[in-house]
Amino acid sequence: MTQLLLEIPRQQDLEMRLTLFKRLNIRVVQRSGNAVEPKPDDEETAFILAGLPPMQDFEAYEREFEESRKNKLLPSREN
Repeated sequence: MTQLLLEIPRQQDLEMRLTLFKRLNIRVVQRSGNAVEPKPDDEETAFILAGLPPMQDFEAYEREFEESRKNKLLPSREN
């Protein structure tokens, strides 16, 4: 099943499309414009909410991540 979200600014265009969808036996769920999720206020929040891109090889990513998390030799710290 595929879901689409359409923003139709003109009421007459909406009515025309609803008639077409009904004729094609396509289920329609209407939401008001207020139901749209608000956009994040800052870039950091938007970046976090966007998430990671899909990965072809998750195991390689996991190995690289674990390697980056290992303690590194730092001159200002006893190891």
